[in-house]
Amino acid sequence: MNRRRFLGALALAAAGCKSKTTPPSAGTRIVSLSPGITDAIFALGAGSRLVARSDYCEHPKEALALPRVGTSITPSYEAIARLEPTLIVSEDNAAARRRELEALSPTLLLRWLSLEEVARGLRELGRVTDAPERGESLAKELELRLGVPPPASGPRVLLAMGTQGIRLDEVWFIRKNSLQGAALHAAGARNAVEEDVPGQPRLSLERLVALDPDSILVLTPSEKADDALAEPFRKLETLRAVKSGRLAVLAAPEAYVNGPRALALIERLRSALARFEASAPAPSPSVAGSASTPASSSPGRR
Repeated sequence: MNRRRFLGALALAAAGCKSKTTPPSAGTRIVSLSPGITDAIFALGAGSRLVARSDYCEHPKEALALPRVGTSITPSYEAIARLEPTLIVSEDNAAARRRELEALSPTLLLRWLSLEEVARGLRELGRVTDAPERGESLAKELELRLGVPPPASGPRVLLAMGTQGIRLDEVWFIRKNSLQGAALHAAGARNAVEEDVPGQPRLSLERLVALDPDSILVLTPSEKADDALAEPFRKLETLRAVKSGRLAVLAAPEAYVNGPRALALIERLRSALARFEASAPAPSPSVAGSASTPASSSPGRR
């Protein structure tokens, strides 16, 4: 038995008959193992309830003062137990350590990917932090601003993740059925990957070439865009986005944390796409705007 499993088993044994249904109260001491959920708890005005964060919870800056207790996949059971939390919150996925965490404290695992899931999660977080009205308000704002269908027309955009550089044989991207995918629709564009992706959002080189997006935005969590991140794409000179100059790196830390901050991504994306439009070559008068050859007669693909 490896150390992690041993510690998990130890936690189970030590828990005894500890209640798993302790209701939330004003004295709630929360351990969050999800950056998006930590961000949301602060947005709810309940940051003072947090007693620990995961190694990846870095926003807002107030979260940095909290002790780190591992990750959602490899939590530090001993460190969590010493803090005596009354509630542990994390994302509900295949890697969640529900049984081990519940042995330490009541545990709330939330589905936390799509707009519907995050809105539901905000309402639940509002309930357990005694801020139901704030939870409802944030959820409704997300639903109102992000709950728009993909535009019938508009550019087909690939949002590539640029955290550790770009590998053309494995391009990680923002999926349509995510909170950030909804932000792209709200910005007036379509996702180049039109289908919902249930698993890991990765593209092979062959699939990338076949998709041939109209525009490519490489998103970086840094506040400063590093243009070198787009260099691998520039080698694919046959891509529509490369030929038309609709390839750029966009500083977008909001793209990397699910939660209310996704609203700020809408304007970032809208501004980036507007810059593409502004820099596009003007159409020839003989093609666009003439009575004999109206622009609508040659629609082109966007």
